[in-house]
Amino acid sequence: MSEIDEPSQSVLDPSLKSILEADSTDDKNYIYCSSCSHVITTAALKIEVNGRHSHFFTNPHGFEYQVGCFANALGCALSGAPEAADSWFMGYFWRLAACEQCHIHLGWYFARASGEDFFYGLILDHIQEDI
Repeated sequence: MSEIDEPSQSVLDPSLKSILEADSTDDKNYIYCSSCSHVITTAALKIEVNGRHSHFFTNPHGFEYQVGCFANALGCALSGAPEAADSWFMGYFWRLAACEQCHIHLGWYFARASGEDFFYGLILDHIQEDI
């Protein structure tokens, strides 16, 4: 894993920037896009869904993914209409989530139809963490 420089906050989503600025500890535990090192989220936002943080899935085309669940990933840009078909999480619609800087596919945004309950499933091979 390569060493990561301190993130540039000049291009961050204002919500993510305020979270990062409010975190005054030296060990921020950022999670970055593994392609361009853009800040995606923090380790503090890891969550469990269906009893686990990490899940293994295979999509209908045979591609396999190890996905980690996060309460939010403000460094992601969403695309596509909410889709219920082939959702890996019962009762959740999904949309694609990409790095807002380099646009590489990072995972999916999962939300209930009401929009009140949501989380991100990020492809663990496409993100990296401070160590």
